[in-house]
Amino acid sequence: MQDSVNSYLRQLLTQIEEHAPTKDEQRKIATDKAGYIFDKLMRKKFRRRIGETTKKDIHEKIEVSLKEGKPLHFCMPFGGYKHYWNPSHPEPDWAELFNLRYMTDYVLPVLAVHEPGVVLEYISCDVVLRVMNNYPQAALDRYFEAFGKLIDWYSQYAPKNLKINFFRTANKYDRDRLIHQIEDATPERLKEFSRLSKDEQESEIHRSVRNIMWNGDKDLTELSEAEKRKRIILSRVIELAYYEFEPQYLGDYYTEGNHIDTWFSGGLSPDNIDESLTLAGSYGSVVDFWIGRGVLFNDGSKFRSTIISQQQYAALKNKIKTIEVKPQLVPLKNYHLIEVIENL
Repeated sequence: MQDSVNSYLRQLLTQIEEHAPTKDEQRKIATDKAGYIFDKLMRKKFRRRIGETTKKDIHEKIEVSLKEGKPLHFCMPFGGYKHYWNPSHPEPDWAELFNLRYMTDYVLPVLAVHEPGVVLEYISCDVVLRVMNNYPQAALDRYFEAFGKLIDWYSQYAPKNLKINFFRTANKYDRDRLIHQIEDATPERLKEFSRLSKDEQESEIHRSVRNIMWNGDKDLTELSEAEKRKRIILSRVIELAYYEFEPQYLGDYYTEGNHIDTWFSGGLSPDNIDESLTLAGSYGSVVDFWIGRGVLFNDGSKFRSTIISQQQYAALKNKIKTIEVKPQLVPLKNYHLIEVIENL
């Protein structure tokens, strides 16, 4: 199996084929290129949610990009860390790489007909993770550095008119001022949270429960169950305050000009009040790449790259084989082995 796994990965990541429009697509391109691009961005294979207002906005941004000769620009804010359940923590694993490849497939039809191409801009929102989810700053810094190196490696094989950017929101403004503003607002926000019904509270915190690193920047492992619940609520309150206050610093960057605000699994939650474009994380998976684990599925005839959650990994553990990637394809930590799940 090692040879076939290595061959699959090499072809998947270093031999990316251009999209060749069919005859029907060519006719559409000749008469309505903006409509063709819009249809490709709406493919259900990738899209998980979008509102009618957002659809109209994206179509207009496509037309502007074509008229002004600009690349389509996707802004993709994400956690900016690797969840501690992963052995690769605090650095990326195959999940990040498979997301890069998945997003490339998503925009290949655009690259084929729009010479200025596409910008995929990954935006780390790790600015509040130390106070929100107790992640050590050193771990966040390591992830930022490693993910940047991974993008650099992948970009050498990506289509020439695809540009992949990566930056931290904290580098765009005064991080300390934002955190102080959030902390000052926290007591009143906690009072507001306490007035919610129990069902409303549980709905708000269900994601925070999974994301706090109990033994991280501070050792929270000895907290009582009641104290842990308070800490989980605090995490959610900080997250909501971040969503409210950050636009005061970053402005409308995610949506300005021809920028397309693009979400992953968070777009399926009530936080996505504008019903922005929401995409899967990889083929057949809505698991976020910074949360999940990159694996291969093998059905006996072909491989498929995807991302699985901690719960999925535990359920499938007896079907997993670990394969050495040799020679190592990606010259970074965590890419010398890959896990393959067989016979699903």
